[in-house]
Amino acid sequence: MSQDMIDVEMASASRGIVEQCLDVQPGEEVLVLTDPKTFGVGKSIATAANGVDAEVVTSVMPTLESHGNEPLETVADAMATADVAFTCTTHAITHTRARLRAAEEGTRIGVLRGVTEEMMIDGAMTVDFESLRRRTEAMARIITDAEEAVVTSDRGTDVEFSIEGCQSFSLDGYFHEEYGFATLPPGEAPTHPAEGTANGTIVIDVAMDNLGRLEEPIELTLEDGFVVDVEGGTQAAELEEIFEGADENARNLAEFAIGTNPKAKLIGNTAEDKKREGTIHFAVGDNESLGGTTKSDIHLDGVIKSPTVKLDGTTVVDDGTLRRELLD
Repeated sequence: MSQDMIDVEMASASRGIVEQCLDVQPGEEVLVLTDPKTFGVGKSIATAANGVDAEVVTSVMPTLESHGNEPLETVADAMATADVAFTCTTHAITHTRARLRAAEEGTRIGVLRGVTEEMMIDGAMTVDFESLRRRTEAMARIITDAEEAVVTSDRGTDVEFSIEGCQSFSLDGYFHEEYGFATLPPGEAPTHPAEGTANGTIVIDVAMDNLGRLEEPIELTLEDGFVVDVEGGTQAAELEEIFEGADENARNLAEFAIGTNPKAKLIGNTAEDKKREGTIHFAVGDNESLGGTTKSDIHLDGVIKSPTVKLDGTTVVDDGTLRRELLD
């Protein structure tokens, strides 16, 4: 496909994001954040926002080192004063104090972390948004109502943890005022495991933030909510180096989420991989944006392809198949 055709199809997707998902209105002040790697996506979003007569500022910020790193204070201030902020960045600033502060100030935030031009026009973004919204909201309610989770897989995952009192979110592409942001591509219901409760083994086998598509699975051993051992190949060693160079809470099991998007593909980019229906992902590091109390400078997702998930003894995902009948 030529670049002109990509631009045309991106324009259609961007209009949907701006007009429907974030409901941008004429005269609103809109901030579009990009970095050198994501400028094309940011430009498309900015053009769509200009198309509804919003007042648009595009800022090209330095590429962050990792997901969960705080942006520059200048960027954080701009996010907090905008009516709408689109974060079209390589690394997510979803799980940052800057994002939380902006949400508290009333900024509507659209997160497009790691989204490429190709992802804007194929895969997860081609889903029926309204159908996905209903499915994801139902999944979020089931997770919120549950107290205990047990996750297993044929690759060796065998972990259990409490989610009692832990809210799940419907990240279905639309802005939700109660938690202040929307994510694109859409399609996951995340929560945070209750602090200090996760024990067992997690085997990440698809992709991991900062590492990309995995050549070999990464095995994480957890005790009382923290990763105490990392096993695997070269990428496992790289993850251990990230832990060693990060803060004391980097090893916290920060997130558990179930993917709900049947159009999402496994492409080695966690922004899309983790949305695929029937996958799950765990994250390590900061959980404050998910309602937890553990702060860290990183938040890294790792995707599992074919898990089995039991919530309070009921199987909601069976070997990578989402039990849709539970969501009706």
